[in-house]
Amino acid sequence: MVNYIKFKRELVASFIFIFLAIGLIQFIPFSYAQDNGFSNYSNFELHEYSEITEAKENVTSLNIEFPEVNWSMTDIEINFTDIELEREIKTIEDTKFGDNYIYRQNNAKKRLGLGLQLEITDPSILFGVYIKGERSDTNETIQFQLRGYDEENNKPNNTIYRTMELNISVDDGWYYQNFSADPYELQIGNYSLVMLGDDSLSIASTFSWFLNEINPSIPNLHTSEYVNSWSDGLVNTTFLCKLNHKTEKVYYPQDINMKVAINGEEYEIINGPIVGSGFIEIHNVSYFQDDYVLTIPIKNNISVSLIFNCNYSVNITNSFSSTGSIKIEENLDNVWTMLPVFSRISNNYYVKFEYPKSWFYLTVYRKLGVGWENITSLLEIDKDKNTIIIPNNTILDGAEWKIEANSPNINFNIEMTNTEWKRGDELEFSVNAPITQGNLTFIIIKPSGKAELIEIKEAVSGLNFFSFEIPSNWTKGTYIGEIYWNNETDAGIQSEQFEISIPPVPFTMDPWMIFAIILITAGISVAGIMSYRTIKTMRNKQAERKQKLYDSCIDILNLDYIMVTDKKSGLNVYTQSFVEKAIDASLISGFLQAIHSFGIELIKVEDQSQTIKLEYKDSIILMSEFVNIRIILIMKERPSRFFLYSIEELAYDIYKNYGNLIDTFNGDVKPFHSIEALLKQHLNVSFVYPLRIAQIEKLEKIRITQSERLYINKVVSLMKTKNMNHFYIKSLLPGKECSPKDVETILNLLEKKIFQLV
Repeated sequence: MVNYIKFKRELVASFIFIFLAIGLIQFIPFSYAQDNGFSNYSNFELHEYSEITEAKENVTSLNIEFPEVNWSMTDIEINFTDIELEREIKTIEDTKFGDNYIYRQNNAKKRLGLGLQLEITDPSILFGVYIKGERSDTNETIQFQLRGYDEENNKPNNTIYRTMELNISVDDGWYYQNFSADPYELQIGNYSLVMLGDDSLSIASTFSWFLNEINPSIPNLHTSEYVNSWSDGLVNTTFLCKLNHKTEKVYYPQDINMKVAINGEEYEIINGPIVGSGFIEIHNVSYFQDDYVLTIPIKNNISVSLIFNCNYSVNITNSFSSTGSIKIEENLDNVWTMLPVFSRISNNYYVKFEYPKSWFYLTVYRKLGVGWENITSLLEIDKDKNTIIIPNNTILDGAEWKIEANSPNINFNIEMTNTEWKRGDELEFSVNAPITQGNLTFIIIKPSGKAELIEIKEAVSGLNFFSFEIPSNWTKGTYIGEIYWNNETDAGIQSEQFEISIPPVPFTMDPWMIFAIILITAGISVAGIMSYRTIKTMRNKQAERKQKLYDSCIDILNLDYIMVTDKKSGLNVYTQSFVEKAIDASLISGFLQAIHSFGIELIKVEDQSQTIKLEYKDSIILMSEFVNIRIILIMKERPSRFFLYSIEELAYDIYKNYGNLIDTFNGDVKPFHSIEALLKQHLNVSFVYPLRIAQIEKLEKIRITQSERLYINKVVSLMKTKNMNHFYIKSLLPGKECSPKDVETILNLLEKKIFQLV
């Protein structure tokens, strides 16, 4: 009771002091500084160009590797050399009408060899031969050979070019005789393919080579058999075989109608200066490549694929956006600033920027390390076409870039019906905006110099009307109404000064006398009502504090997801889920970006911040915006007003810490991971995080209340029962419901770091 009386006396003394101070302030003159100026942002498109060059050897098609996806090819030049046929399988005969075989019954009755004439019309390389046949169930082996040819008697001669153990099995089929380890270069002429055994062959062993003795594809080839010696060749009988070979003949591209196919179009390859060479140049292709590799097929009018060497040069282009800021001040030219990011993708790379026609004094800076360097003189600027080219030799790895320019302050008119207003009046005026489409922003500069954003709206040609009710708590003094007009490339400002006065009292009296009367009256009144108001205020504050604790618990338990996005593009920079079910954050933020102007309920508007609510099925979606950021929250139920205040504070802190990063956002979300610390600070997300208990040694050093000890024991029992090393606060709450006392106890344990994040 003594403490309460002491508190009451201190409160009365404080009230009297404040009242005296207010009375004195009325007679002290002040001067106010006004801070004019307005910043806005626009997106500008830049074009980057690059050239890719490379050489390829021994290829059958052309695969061009793009360093990045989503670039467009504009021009391509290809030079071909050493154009020749690729390796092929050439069929000599593949239709069976009979067979012949190697066997030995005795010295008088035997056949130890079979031979087939091989006619070569073009120089080629032989890698192997497929033959069709079978053998008996034996482990014995015989030879397969490439031999010379006896032109006079049409039979194999004694010259052996290649020999190997015959590859054949007991099953009827094609078997490959592989010369790849030592392929043979065949010149134009005749050779022999030979199956050959010897006198060591047992009587039980046979080796069949199937043939066509009725209607062979090449009837004039000669076949022979070896019985003591090779017989003279006979025609109209051909053994089944296929050649794995590559013809060494080279071609002019136009002789074989050689073409490249790009984007569904075919382009003819022109003959080069020597046989086996050619070239092609294609300009203004405008082909968009959405993959890292562009495959260009090579076509011809012969059945065999070609193999060649080539070198190519490909010009590619891409467009990207860079955010530019504008500073608008009265009686000064507008100042534009861009901070583009260039990513060199080849040794030949440059950037072109088509700047607005109204811009002048264009300056480009580059920074490597410390300090900006003006490199405008090193660039190619075409003032007639309003283009600037940043050439290849100026673009250095790791450099930062800045483009600055001025534009004229666009002129327009303000018509204010009156320049003197009273508090509570409806301030009205009109603006005759420029014909060009843009936005109008209405700002009032108070006598203190603080700027207050009143309204932003899309400008229409002709007159645009503004009205604003002057708040009853605004002070007397001189105010400035500023109207900014801007679009993506131009801007302007006009201002009008006006006075706000306080309505006069019906009679006049000396200020000190008024003050004395008020002071006496207050002294008498305060003594009677102070105790009641003080007690009521204390009770109200205590009740509000309990309600705030209760609401903060309910709100965070109802929170499912939170996303932070770039307000202009709708791209996500940070996402966190507080439930097990995952969502597509990009899809949600894109959907909300699209319907931002439809079906929303305005909850609160304050300065440059606003929070809107959207209900969908069983979820409440909140969006809070501040300058260039948007926070999206998905909840089970509508949150309390305290939670809405916390969201606006969170939006301001995210903008303060990450606003510049969002302006230059390039897809890298790593710098935004630390947003989680701000969530913990503003939203009490510890209520949904896994927690653990501090070590026993630490608990012994901390003063713990009885209610706190009960919660600690409850956690220990819970983790022991569930065999877990962590717990969730919602598991501790009776019936999963909050009470202010429970919440206060849990917050104390978190503050004392007895409950700690895992």
